[in-house]
Formats: sequence, structure tokens, C-alpha cells
Amino acid sequence: MTKKILLASIFTGAFFAFGQNEVDAYRLSNTYVQGSARFDAMGGSFGALGAESGCIGINPAGFGRNSVSAFTFGLSGTQAKTNAHFNGNSSSMDAFNVRVPNLSGTIVSDVSSSNSGLIYTQLSFGINRVANFNNSFNYSGQQFESLLDVFAATANGINPSQLYATYPYTSSLAYQTYTIDPDGNNNYYPRLNSGDMIHNQTIFDKGGINEYYLAFSANYLDKIYFGASISYNTLNFSESQVHKETLTDTTGVSLRSFVYQRDYSTKGGGATVKLGAIFLPVDYLRLGIAIHTPTFYQLTDQYTANMEALHNYGMETVDPSLVPSDRYKYRIWTPTKFVGSLGFVFQDKGCVNVDLEYVNYSWARLKTTTDGAYASYDYAAENGVIKAQMVDALNIRIGGEWAINNTVFIRGGYGYYPKGDTLARSYGKNYNQTISGGLGYRINRIYIDMSIRYLMQSSVYKAFYESRTELNTVNTTFNVGIQYKFDYK
Repeated sequence: MTKKILLASIFTGAFFAFGQNEVDAYRLSNTYVQGSARFDAMGGSFGALGAESGCIGINPAGFGRNSVSAFTFGLSGTQAKTNAHFNGNSSSMDAFNVRVPNLSGTIVSDVSSSNSGLIYTQLSFGINRVANFNNSFNYSGQQFESLLDVFAATANGINPSQLYATYPYTSSLAYQTYTIDPDGNNNYYPRLNSGDMIHNQTIFDKGGINEYYLAFSANYLDKIYFGASISYNTLNFSESQVHKETLTDTTGVSLRSFVYQRDYSTKGGGATVKLGAIFLPVDYLRLGIAIHTPTFYQLTDQYTANMEALHNYGMETVDPSLVPSDRYKYRIWTPTKFVGSLGFVFQDKGCVNVDLEYVNYSWARLKTTTDGAYASYDYAAENGVIKAQMVDALNIRIGGEWAINNTVFIRGGYGYYPKGDTLARSYGKNYNQTISGGLGYRINRIYIDMSIRYLMQSSVYKAFYESRTELNTVNTTFNVGIQYKFDYK
């Protein structure tokens, strides 16, 4: 019996899309900036407060609030736990990694003697974590539809001798492993009968984005603070998908099971500029504004796929010379971001900050490479999908801190991030959120901070049409940091 189904959109990854599409543009644009333990504890809400290394992710004018030099170092561990629900079956999978989320230095110069109105200037530099892609999930269960239905339907009308040239990553692999067969009219059917298939798929994602920055800021009469930074983001992302299906009924067919694997990775980097200002109309009130230009990424993708099938007579594999492998260069421009911030400071007792961050994901663009060694490509169709499918969003971050005897600090924060993809909004919650908290302790010029931050996300993954898996992911990040303040002469 032949089963015919269609390809469908995929909201957490693309089973057949090897990069250069709206999924990649959204992944690079939808980030959750991390920083020091203090920054994380307050939900990353620091746009109007400043005097904190993590403010590079929001408003570089925040460095202007420093009156003494400082060095900050942190270490964090993140556990990503994903619960998957597929056709009534539930499974859970964890991924854990340790990294340095923040390493920074700020050198403060006293320029008040110039009588120009400037009191301090600051030169800041460091590394900040912008995104964490480490995650894994697995799902399993029975359903009638098979991945082989997709491979057979895709191959229809193609002569077997042309399958490798036309569909090297999908239908060609299925044909070589005798999991789909042609008839005399170049139509294909899978070696299946009317029984269900037992599906088991595992996805491993690794990598992240690190920001290397240099910033200059200044303090004008303790009323206006302004700053500018230039950053270079390094990107490293890899994804491995292993899809296995086993027949529940093998009557009249040789096929018993098959495994299809796809591996994809992308590396590269891109520059961005951030400008910001903070204004203090009165001592207790602070107003911040910032703009982030697009990050202009230059990326290189590598991808491959393979397949093997178990028949009643033995294992069928792909000829090594016909295992596809490609390398491709292209560019992505992420959207411009606008940030407005409002902060309240209660003398030396504490503070509260609210950040409103506007980003229109439909402004992201894919562009052809400028490397003459690679073929150029017109991304009009892909950019059309981005423009039609992506929407704007207003991210909200709220954070607060309370000081006890100016020695012990209690902190908390919350972040609300609406999804910028209309398809993603239609499945699960239409937003992601963060909840955080932490403690700080001051010993003379040394500050020791600890934080915990939860990032909660819901999404839907489809390997193909009629193969829907609901995902709920919680990223738990523990962060410990130390800051040392000193006078620079």
C-alpha cells in the first residue's frame, strides 16, 4: 500500500532544509543575552541602571556609570531539559554544558580637570554570551505515515538515474537502500504495507554565539551618560538528527527498519554597532535609550546525510561515493533593535529597572556571499517568506535589587519575549519567558554574585507532515561571578 503525504513547515528546525532559510534568520535574531551573575539575577534588565558589564547587551551608555575601574569574571552551567509529546507518548532528554558567560574589564579615567563638563570616561572590553544553542530531545511512538512516503512522493517523475543529481539528500538515499521502488512510469512507492511505523528520532543541537566587544563611554555632569560599542559575534552551531522507523507488520515486504541521519553545521561571525544614552532628570529617576544596528553575519554551512536499511536478507547501505556532502557560504543580516529603559533608584537601598526592546523579525535578510569561490544565489523567495511569516515583537524585561546594610544584595527579574514567527505563535504559547533571582555579597572592593535563571520555551517540531511533536524546554542557568573594583592611574 502506498502512503502519500506532503512536506510541512517546521518550527524548531528543518529536517530537509540545510540552512539558508527563515529558520536560520530567526535563530540568529531571537537571542537572550546573558552576562554576569548580577545581570542574570535581575533578568538582564539594566538599560537605565548601568555600572554593570552585562549592559553591553542592552545599552553601552551603562558603562558611563562607572566611576572606578573594574574587572569581572563569571562561570555558568546550563541544563536544557526538553519534554517531548508524540502521539500520546512522552519522553524527556537533558543536555548540560559549562562555559564562561562574561569576562570583562573597564578602565575609568578622571577627566574632570578639563572643565569640559565631562567627569569620567570609560574604555570597556570583554566577552559576553549572546545565545546558547545546546539542546537535545527525543521522541518515539507509532503512526501510519512514514518518512518514506515523503521520499517516494518527492521522487515521482524523476528517472532513477537522475535521483542523485536532483534529490541527493533524500529520495536518492532511499532509492539506494531499496526502501522506495520505481514503477515503469518513474513513479515511486515505499516498501511498506498497511501497518503502522514505530518512529524514534533524536536531535542534538550544540553551539552558541559569543560577543567580543570594545566600548567607549562618558559621564557628563553626572546627568547624561552616553556610550558606543563595536562588537564582533562569533557563531558556532551544529545539529545532528537521527530518524529511525521500524515496521510493525512485515507481511509481503523485505524491509524491516531504516535509519536516516542528517548532519548540519554553520560557523562564522558578524559585526554590529550599538549606541546609547542615559539621562538623570532627578536623582531617583533614570531614562535610557539605545539602538543596535543589524549584525552582519558571514557564514559557512556544511551538511551531509546518509541512510541504511535492514531487510530480511541483510543491511543495505549507500555507496560512499554517493553520500552527499556540501559546503556553502552566505550572509545574514539580523533586524535592528530599539531599546527604551526606565529605572528607579531608592538611594542606597535598591533599584528597579524596566526595559522595552522592539525588534521586527521581518527585517532580517539573507544575502548571497561575496566570496567568488562560491556560486551566487538570489534569496528573493526566502526573503519573501521572512517578510510574510515574521512579525514584530516587544520584549519586556523587569529587574530589581534590594541592599541589606550595603553588604548583602537580593535580586530578582522577569522577561517576556513574544515569538516573532507567526507559525510558531500558532502552536503552544505565543511567547517565551524567563524568571530569575540571586544573591550578592560585597567585601570591600570585591563583589561575589550568584544567580539562577529559567528560560521556558514551547514549540512544535515536524519531521514531515502528520508527524507532529510538541516540545516544552526549560533552560536552567546557574551563574557565579566575581568583580574587583580598583583605581586606575
